[in-house]
Amino acid sequence: MPTQAPTGSFPTRPIVVVCRPFDENSGGQIVLHALIDRMRRLGVDAYASQPCKTYRSLRPAWLGALKRWNYRRKLPEFSAHESMDVPVASEAVLDDAIVVYPETVRGNPLEAERVVRWLLNRPGLLGGNETLDPSEEVFFYQEAFAEGVAPVSPDRLLRVRWLREDIYRDENRTHSGSCRMIRKGTDTISQIPEGDRAIPLDGLSHREIAEVFNKTEVFYCHDLYTMYAYYAALSGCVPVVVPRPGLSAEDWRDGFELKHGVAYGEEEIDWARATRDQLIADMAAAREQETENVLRFLAILKERFG
Repeated sequence: MPTQAPTGSFPTRPIVVVCRPFDENSGGQIVLHALIDRMRRLGVDAYASQPCKTYRSLRPAWLGALKRWNYRRKLPEFSAHESMDVPVASEAVLDDAIVVYPETVRGNPLEAERVVRWLLNRPGLLGGNETLDPSEEVFFYQEAFAEGVAPVSPDRLLRVRWLREDIYRDENRTHSGSCRMIRKGTDTISQIPEGDRAIPLDGLSHREIAEVFNKTEVFYCHDLYTMYAYYAALSGCVPVVVPRPGLSAEDWRDGFELKHGVAYGEEEIDWARATRDQLIADMAAAREQETENVLRFLAILKERFG
């Protein structure tokens, strides 16, 4: 059973996670929303806020308020998945909050006094600053995202998932042919063979992708680190991560959260098939570990920010 903790070990201040409206095709937005939902289920005062300028330091104060209103009215309407509890922070909440930014947000647009940076990828790769502010409390989703970036302690691991097991499951159908997804793996597009007949998955919905996984045998994944590799395995399709030149299988696997069931290059396909059941068992164990991750995250914030 996951470790439980008394509410006295939680921060007394509200926690605001900066994120955009829910998008089932954006892994980053999914986990940001999932973190808020997970914290609220533990009894934490947690909220969402879209990345936007506050103009709090602008004087006179009424001018800052006017600019803030004008900026925010242009933002898309915020929405969350119906299964998640993700309320939007009010101005009063923001005034005293601990603010969690993903690494894609540049600087501190909410002008928060207490800042946490959550590395969902390598800083600067998908936006934001390449270097981190030493005054920020830094956590990472995978160790690979913090390597060579900042001296981040191993206990700063923060990983939560939103597994779509309602959609991705093996329907025991006949599998043949292949499919392919690029996502963040544009640097290996040159490895796509001429005349490739793999079904393209980019831009499809989860239900459409699950349908393809249930009829194809091999899933070529150009994105080095994505939940879609696991979703393919759950659906009976062998995930094959397209190797990045200069990145060995050992180094790639060091940064991948679950080690079994996913091939790094076609030469590992048989091994991936043989270890699929172990991957499914590992995923179940990892879900139990997530609550402990969140509890440790909250304890660190309590110690740092009160």
